[in-house]
Amino acid sequence: MSSRLRSEWHCRDRAPECAYRQAMDSTIVREEFPEIVRNGAFGKNLQYVSFDLDKDHVGQDQYMSTVLFGTVTTSDGSKFPVVIKLKLRNEKHRVQFKIDSQFHNEITMYERVIPFLLQCQRSMAVVGDWSTFARFFYGRNKCGEYFERDLIVLENVNPLGFRLSEARLFLDYDHLVAACRALAKFHGLSYTAKYKDPHHFQKVIKDIRDTQFNIDGQWIFKNDAMRRFGKRGVDRLLERSGDLYRDNEHLRRFNVLIDDGNNSLRQALVPREPFSVVCHGDFNRNNMLFRYDEAGHPVDVLLFDFGVPRYGSPVVDLSFLFYMNTTQKMRESRWDDLLNTYCLTLAETVPSGIRVPNRAELDSEIAKCAYYGFAHASFFLAHQLEHVVTLNEEMSDEEIVEWLLQLGGDTVTDLVADMVQHIVDMKYTNV
Repeated sequence: MSSRLRSEWHCRDRAPECAYRQAMDSTIVREEFPEIVRNGAFGKNLQYVSFDLDKDHVGQDQYMSTVLFGTVTTSDGSKFPVVIKLKLRNEKHRVQFKIDSQFHNEITMYERVIPFLLQCQRSMAVVGDWSTFARFFYGRNKCGEYFERDLIVLENVNPLGFRLSEARLFLDYDHLVAACRALAKFHGLSYTAKYKDPHHFQKVIKDIRDTQFNIDGQWIFKNDAMRRFGKRGVDRLLERSGDLYRDNEHLRRFNVLIDDGNNSLRQALVPREPFSVVCHGDFNRNNMLFRYDEAGHPVDVLLFDFGVPRYGSPVVDLSFLFYMNTTQKMRESRWDDLLNTYCLTLAETVPSGIRVPNRAELDSEIAKCAYYGFAHASFFLAHQLEHVVTLNEEMSDEEIVEWLLQLGGDTVTDLVADMVQHIVDMKYTNV
């Protein structure tokens, strides 16, 4: 392995540089806030007083942006705890991961899509506990030479009792149930909006940009990455259970999927009516905050980080959640329970008479779209377990793929094999 591949570019190894970057970013934020406040982001007829950076509160697990926490004080004495997202400074990674499009999407979701979905829900006189979102204050995405000053300002909901789960990756059953319920409520908004105002629904979702593929139609990782990520699990599954799986029809079909990885992913992402919804697109432990009762049980979930939404099967979100945040043991023991929780909550969330998928229909969707969750978990799971902050800026496309394939060693290889085994056992190869 080259020295560049061994360098994981952890922020703790670059403390002086990180401190300098944070100081520069906070300076930019302070320069921008007077106009943001003056234009009414925090209320009418207010002036900016100060922005105080919370230097001890760093953004955890945010790989596609720089995150600052702080407090904005306005002329009426109000104090607003905020989270500020800024774009990555490295141009290669900003282009590769389509950060400009991610900022566009997040601003679009908060300014247009989510308000429309909630408006439709209210107009149907639905009484219930709706999806929870952070308050959106401001977003700008001018790009080009102005990219360093592009930012998104959201409410910091930590003071309201929301926080990341203590488990960094694999969630327990109670957290998974809470996540499934929150996801069902979010998806339910789409079904209600499609029923209430289908024309405007189609209009607002057209502004969501694709972030999976580049202008050449290639996936974000090049060099046959999807096949190589999948083969890591297939080879290990055959090593440990070759007699059971070597001639398995669905393992053969899975190999066909990963051999044509880009097209397989496109097929999994094709919207199919009547069950397509606005998907979060990156629905996993990193992008949900939990609120707990006095006994420590999760009772509410807030969804955030809407940079990669898309219109497609609800399984886009379900498969990402389950393959990223469940162990093989959890999938084997609680798969039906979790899917039933999602279906039951979904049916309870929408007004009477609105069509939503039942369990059998959802199972059919999973067989067609579960590949989405695997494709992303096959590399991102390793990234999470290794606590890696970001990529080495000097890596080539091939070095990035090789680096991801080596992350986590045998532990991650076994976890990827577990996912392959589950897909094969469940016959989720109808992409």
